[in-house]
Amino acid sequence: MKNRYIITLAMSLFFSCDILEPEPQQSLDAATALSDAQSANLILAGTYSLLQDTDYYGLEYPLNSDLLADNAVFEGFFDSQLELDQKAVPITNLFITNIWPDIYVVVNTANLLIANVPDIDDPGLDNDAVLGEAHAIRALAYFDLLRYFGEHYDTASTFGIPLLLEPIPNNDFNQVPDLPRSTVAETYDQIISDLNIAIPLLEGNSDVETMNYWAALSLRARVNLYRGAHQQAFDDADAVISSGPFILEPNLDDVFFTTDPSDESIFEVVFNEQDQSSFNTYLYRRDEYNVDADLLASFEDGDLRANYFTELRGRDRSMKYDDNTNANNFKVFRLAELYLIRAEAAVFATNDPDAGTADINAVRERAGLPPIASIASIPVFLDALLYERRAELNFEGHRFFDLVRLDRAETVLNLEGFRQILPLPRTELQVSEALTQNPGYATD
Repeated sequence: MKNRYIITLAMSLFFSCDILEPEPQQSLDAATALSDAQSANLILAGTYSLLQDTDYYGLEYPLNSDLLADNAVFEGFFDSQLELDQKAVPITNLFITNIWPDIYVVVNTANLLIANVPDIDDPGLDNDAVLGEAHAIRALAYFDLLRYFGEHYDTASTFGIPLLLEPIPNNDFNQVPDLPRSTVAETYDQIISDLNIAIPLLEGNSDVETMNYWAALSLRARVNLYRGAHQQAFDDADAVISSGPFILEPNLDDVFFTTDPSDESIFEVVFNEQDQSSFNTYLYRRDEYNVDADLLASFEDGDLRANYFTELRGRDRSMKYDDNTNANNFKVFRLAELYLIRAEAAVFATNDPDAGTADINAVRERAGLPPIASIASIPVFLDALLYERRAELNFEGHRFFDLVRLDRAETVLNLEGFRQILPLPRTELQVSEALTQNPGYATD
């Protein structure tokens, strides 16, 4: 986990120096850098800036999921996205080369806060709040790594993620530990442990521009859904829906055609005209993420969500990121997904295919569709669920992971089994003796 990781950590650990401090901070040790409320809060703000990276929630992490699936199609010029769309990703792919170390930068910045904030004695610092956000962000980062690079669909698998749980000693980036991979179960256990710590610390925080209390609950619901802990997933999703300050917006325009968080947004990575994302650039001005004709053909008659596409220069585009100043936020969690999580969790917790029908219908009715009267079998429920998740959450980074975890990727995408996850980057394997490559992929 060295190589570019070291370089990126050194460049990015303390956010960008023009925002946090006028002078570069890479040479400071953790004790110097983290000494009071101001420095802790600035480093926490820097962690959110790292989430904005173009490789991460500024564009590629969510949209590449749709390229790997059947929502987006490549008609552009960049080989990285072409390889993803062709579903034949080599170990030299630029996206995987970048996103692996970039997410570990987020992990290590969270580690700095977790290790040092408890020792800061400053009446201006809310130690619990900072620690809560740091644990929640680390959980998010590890879950995102696991979804792309680990066999997240098999809790018995040995192919989890290396768990870096301590900050790099003294900010000496030549001391990045060469960690072996944890198992999938160990990775999930660490993610849940972080969230179990974060949630009580964050109680009372509902700021949708941060990993707030409700966002941490939403993440725990999503993680438990993936690992098959369905009753726990149901309980957390139910808490967000029943007790959180969110509503399903009656008008879809208020969800998609806004640069501000809507009333159903739980956590958004925020951008503005000065601090831009890349969504509009790549969805409207370029052709790396055009709309797959299969997605357009999949909508039921009368589904209002089919209206959020447009043709521009002969290519179909998603309209979810239509602000041409690139002030488009990324919606990490919104309430519609929690309804669909609760529906799925209810069915698999009870083995009753009709247990999630009311929640499916809540999302359908907002989209202008008639309710489903009842669902007679688990396969029929899965068809209905996957339709709603695709229609509602397309171009928000869920489709590929949904098909993989629900064992539909091979049939829907004609995908070889080992390609349900991505390979570890060649650059990391070259400098690590501990890392093992995912099955089926080249090692050099």
